[in-house]
Amino acid sequence: MMAAVLEGPGEISLQEVDDPACPPGGLVLEVEACSICSTDVKMVRQGQRDLVCPRILGHEVSGVVAERDGAGPRVGERVQIYPGVSCAKCPSCRRGAENLCGKVRILGFSLDGGFAERLAVPAESVRDGGVFPIPEPATFEEAALAEPLACSINAQDRVGVSEGDSVIIFGAGPAGVLHAILAQERGASMVAIAEPLEERARIAKGWADQVLRPGREDLQDGAMEATDGRGFDVAILASRDRPVDGSLLALLAPRGRISLFSGLPPSFERPRLDLNLLHYREHLIAGAYGCTRAENGEALELITSRGVDVRGLFTMRIPLRKISAGLDHAERRRGLKAVLTESGR
Repeated sequence: MMAAVLEGPGEISLQEVDDPACPPGGLVLEVEACSICSTDVKMVRQGQRDLVCPRILGHEVSGVVAERDGAGPRVGERVQIYPGVSCAKCPSCRRGAENLCGKVRILGFSLDGGFAERLAVPAESVRDGGVFPIPEPATFEEAALAEPLACSINAQDRVGVSEGDSVIIFGAGPAGVLHAILAQERGASMVAIAEPLEERARIAKGWADQVLRPGREDLQDGAMEATDGRGFDVAILASRDRPVDGSLLALLAPRGRISLFSGLPPSFERPRLDLNLLHYREHLIAGAYGCTRAENGEALELITSRGVDVRGLFTMRIPLRKISAGLDHAERRRGLKAVLTESGR
């Protein structure tokens, strides 16, 4: 089969590789859609902590069951795959936080993923409910976005986004847009996106109540005007470019919450904060990494019901042989989501 293989940072190429064998108790997926994530670009360019090379990347994947060994979905069934493979025994797993399992393996990171014609899905994924049937009318492309939407659900659950909240999202990329749609679905009273790039800011206007332009306007003035002087209830960092500092805290209302959704560069890892601001105004800062199977299932249900309509996020559809163009599309922030699919030309 054809696959995009990453040998190491900067060394990705299309190769003819052996078809994967069906794992005992697992299945083989005929890949129909695999969307490209900014983390894929990061792994190609510089690596990532969970990446083990050589590796076939791709963790936002859906397709048709081609083979199976034992229980699980039938051959020919349309499914979407939760990429985490956890131990099911540790305290994190037992508490339903398998994304924090110390022994977790991840399709497209430490196991081969969906930038290929076929994907081997291990028995643990089938056993633990990580293989989700795709209900009608969701398409393969839409179902592939269940995983990134689930990551947004995890982050918004961690900071309690709910009805009546005012929310500011930093970054108008695919993750930022998903956060905006999800916050609106949860009943947020207003959703603002802060985005410095002209093209991304233009895109954001179709998804947010207000678009703020860091670097072109005083962000605090804009935030106070948007919230009638109170500040935002929630700030979500869906961009690596926003440090956590006093100027961010100044945008928050009392009991304001910050979600560290995106990983931060080394220069932002150790912020200097006035902790008394957190103390007296009861602010909360919460991390969010990946998602759980339960959140994946919730995301797929939202996509299928159109509670979260992801159809407008796709700005490039290409076949596997043009993966370099898809990675370039994501890296240059030219649009929103690129997806590998044989329906793309």
